[in-house]
Amino acid sequence: MGYYDDGSFGRDDDSSSSIIARISGAKLAILASIIMVGGFFAVQAMFGFPVKDLIRNEVTGDAKVVIKDHNTNTCVVESSLDHEPRIIQNCPYNKGDTLTITYKKGTVPIEKYVLKSS
Repeated sequence: MGYYDDGSFGRDDDSSSSIIARISGAKLAILASIIMVGGFFAVQAMFGFPVKDLIRNEVTGDAKVVIKDHNTNTCVVESSLDHEPRIIQNCPYNKGDTLTITYKKGTVPIEKYVLKSS
């Protein structure tokens, strides 16, 4: 707001325009990008950076067949690395057999398995 040369009182166009209206399109795009990237990292930080878990490392280790169910033909194996029980469907192995299994770190499903040669 200010006085005009003719003595009238009114708005100055420059002072009443918003900050966003005075920014060029390129600078506005850069500002929007920075805000989006900052928001993404803020959400990741709040939830413990779950995006890093999308790419998991494969783990290969020995596992012993601890249970063999002949009715359903499934085996339960326990890894020597994390001691997590895992199920193998249509299992041709017997209780006590040692297998070499491959799975994604922090997950239960087995990717590959083979009888360990003695």
